[in-house]
Amino acid sequence: MAAQIPCPRCGAFTDVEKVFCVRCGNRVIPLTRYDLTASDFIYLPDRDALESLKNLGPLSPIIDELVVKRYIRSALSRLSEEGERLSLSSELGSLLRECGLILGLESLPETYIIRSRSLTAFTFGSNKSQFLVLSSGLLRSLDRDELKAAIGHELGHIKCGHIKYHTLAEVLVRGVEYSLGVLGGALNMLSPAIRLMLLSWHRESEISADRAGLIAVGDSEKVVSLLRKLHRGFGGVGNSVGELFSTHPAYENRVKHILEYYGSEEYRRVRRKVERRLKLSKALSPICRFCRSSKPLTSLFCPSCGRSQL
Repeated sequence: MAAQIPCPRCGAFTDVEKVFCVRCGNRVIPLTRYDLTASDFIYLPDRDALESLKNLGPLSPIIDELVVKRYIRSALSRLSEEGERLSLSSELGSLLRECGLILGLESLPETYIIRSRSLTAFTFGSNKSQFLVLSSGLLRSLDRDELKAAIGHELGHIKCGHIKYHTLAEVLVRGVEYSLGVLGGALNMLSPAIRLMLLSWHRESEISADRAGLIAVGDSEKVVSLLRKLHRGFGGVGNSVGELFSTHPAYENRVKHILEYYGSEEYRRVRRKVERRLKLSKALSPICRFCRSSKPLTSLFCPSCGRSQL
């Protein structure tokens, strides 16, 4: 029987090897120096533009209180009626946990499946809580590796800290579809320059997320195949605002970027780091896998029984 530890967030006991709590998605094995960081793979224009958005100090409270929180409540209300919550102990939940381990997430997003023929995957939320939505059409149309790339893409948005600003972009571009009320008034406070900056950054952020999808699956052909299917199906990986070309780079440019990244030394360094982390998965645990005694998280040998954890 696998060793179990309590989740620091909800208290549920989880198998150490699962890394994430299957009840709440919180990480039960802390991040270490072996885990991937956003700076390992983020696209530099994305990083720079995101920093510029974060430096708009007065904008943040407005976004959080008047836009993001209200949008989240509205979206969750719809998902509770139209979607099905994904169990992290399911086969798809296992794939989500695998991608979360590879990308070094602190917690997994609350995930919902919606019935739709469209090929859709998107994330929304705030810095504190994130949500992932996958359509049934997407699940039917992709093979396992393509789905892994799609999930990796979405988790890449979370890893890079995109979610709050992506949610704002969703409301900005598709606001006409919602009954905005106070949201509309808050959005009117954003200058045209800030709106343009936000939507321009959104395109750069997709390149980082495509990289995360590649890192998750490790196969450039699967990422290209995924992008091709989404392009043909008029779906979108990323926030559903991606259905509008104004916020995503063109299909051909995304393929060009991902193939260039796949052939780069930068990607090879990331790949080596991921492979080392996966190799150390059984060793990076607070419990010895043999005698079940407590041990330092990153110790490769148990101080009690002396056995190697590799």
